[in-house]
Amino acid sequence: MRPASLFALLVALPGCKNSYDLFRVAGYQQESFQNSADVLFIVDNSESMLLETQSLVENFGLFIQGIAALEEDIGSRNGLSDAVDNYVAFAENRAAFVDFQFAVTTTDPGDKGEALGTGVVGRSDPDLVENFIDNVLCEAACMEGAVLPSEDYQCGDDFTEVSEEYVECACGANWESGSNCGTSDEAGLESVFLAMCQAVEAPPVICFEDYIDAEGNSIPAPLDEGDILKNEGLLREGANFVPVVVTDEGDSSNRINDGEGTADEYLALYEQFNVRMTWVSIAPTLDQNNQIACRGGSANDWNVQRYAWMSHLTDGRFVPIDETPACVTRDFEEVLTELGELLSNLLTVFPLQSVPVPGTITAVVDGKNIPEAEVIDQDSFGLDIYSDGWSYRTADNSVEFHGTAIPDYNAEVHIYYLPVDGMPRELPF
Repeated sequence: MRPASLFALLVALPGCKNSYDLFRVAGYQQESFQNSADVLFIVDNSESMLLETQSLVENFGLFIQGIAALEEDIGSRNGLSDAVDNYVAFAENRAAFVDFQFAVTTTDPGDKGEALGTGVVGRSDPDLVENFIDNVLCEAACMEGAVLPSEDYQCGDDFTEVSEEYVECACGANWESGSNCGTSDEAGLESVFLAMCQAVEAPPVICFEDYIDAEGNSIPAPLDEGDILKNEGLLREGANFVPVVVTDEGDSSNRINDGEGTADEYLALYEQFNVRMTWVSIAPTLDQNNQIACRGGSANDWNVQRYAWMSHLTDGRFVPIDETPACVTRDFEEVLTELGELLSNLLTVFPLQSVPVPGTITAVVDGKNIPEAEVIDQDSFGLDIYSDGWSYRTADNSVEFHGTAIPDYNAEVHIYYLPVDGMPRELPF
């Protein structure tokens, strides 16, 4: 059978009608897509970050509670009319149906990317909110010299704000305010690499090797085999890995030369893990010339650009941590709204099981053929900007949707292609 005729026959096949599942056909094998997100917060634990950390905790706790409450409410409904309500709620807040889990580390390479505190916190954990807040405050926040507000809080009460009384209850009598303060050379890119090394059973060899930094210094291996699976569960098979760096500085990871605003060295390290990755960078505002709009601290244009570059390259989000022209810290309720919007649209990239023969890809959404996208421009980093449609990504062997062609969660998505490793012995019909 000729490929064109085969594709026509495949497209005519009846699809799965379960509106809560997405499917992809890879090498003529169909399997369900996992709507899972493994979120790792990399918190800048320098002294200048106290206000931002407080705002993150207070707003994100409410954000998580809102998601959990919505899902619990929807799960309690029954009957046909309620099913319609379920669908409406699903369409209006798709992020609530993504299987999230959270972990926290810092930009301090001394923490080696280890998931701090209680480690990986899943959505089903009844103490999810408390654990997440305590992991940030007690393990990742620098409070050296901090003067926290006082409130009438008793241990065991619900969390309301970051106060002296809450921290004393949550972190214990032996906790010291400066115990989590890290180096001024924040290294979020390195922290993410080390976190990934400790999350898989068979890490790449480079995780345990000495290396020469960008200045020519010999650096002892930061990890050894005893660190394997310290972050067990952080990277689930088929899930989208979402590093969220929160910083008022930039990245100074030492495998890259100072002055470089890109991070090809780290991208190559991440690719060895063969996971889908989407970066969110909550960092100082960059203007149209890729220069810091609000100067402060020791941040340089180039080390903030690294985070922006990684976010652009992985189709994530670069979220300004400050407002211009006033140059004041943004309300984290707004910041986390942008994070929620990203998480509700993770299904833009579909990994393929086999490498396709060039020119044989057909993408079908809800029975409609989607055109191949065209490169219409480039962004400030020289990365391609596409028209509506789909494009093939050779770097991770995947199909990415753009613009109005991005499928909804309730869509039926099929991707057909001829694999280079040969036709299967039996066709799926």
